[in-house]
Amino acid sequence: MHIKEVWKEHPLYQQKKIELIPTEWVWKYWGRDVSPEADLLDGTIVSINELWENILEVGLHNPLIMRVGLKNKKFRLEAGNHRIQVFHQHGVRLIPVTVQMREECGPHLADVMTDASHNFDAPEGFLISKITDEYMAPSEVFPDLKNLQKNANI
Repeated sequence: MHIKEVWKEHPLYQQKKIELIPTEWVWKYWGRDVSPEADLLDGTIVSINELWENILEVGLHNPLIMRVGLKNKKFRLEAGNHRIQVFHQHGVRLIPVTVQMREECGPHLADVMTDASHNFDAPEGFLISKITDEYMAPSEVFPDLKNLQKNANI
């Protein structure tokens, strides 16, 4: 199975702020209480199975977005909670991810991209300590990803 890598046309990819990340790493942080339906790029509401068929047909346009709040030391999968489900289910090994940096992160904020209520505490040393840009490459933010990427030969 090959998924068209349309996400490589995304401006953040050109800026080297999107990286391929092991699906199993992202899987640990998805919102388990996200709605059962997904929305396509055009806003059409579909089932998870229809989402997968759409990805196979037209490709993947946008990276998944992990949002990080440095002030409250929280993080969550902000965009891609439905896509991570189908990637995990269908054995997709690597997925494109970018990290959106904020002072705070969580379902309580006005600009959330998901209806899920999940949030994860960042243990000491899990995140970088300073925002240098609004979007960053995942391995710049999560130091443990550098070792995972090296071990996965990414």
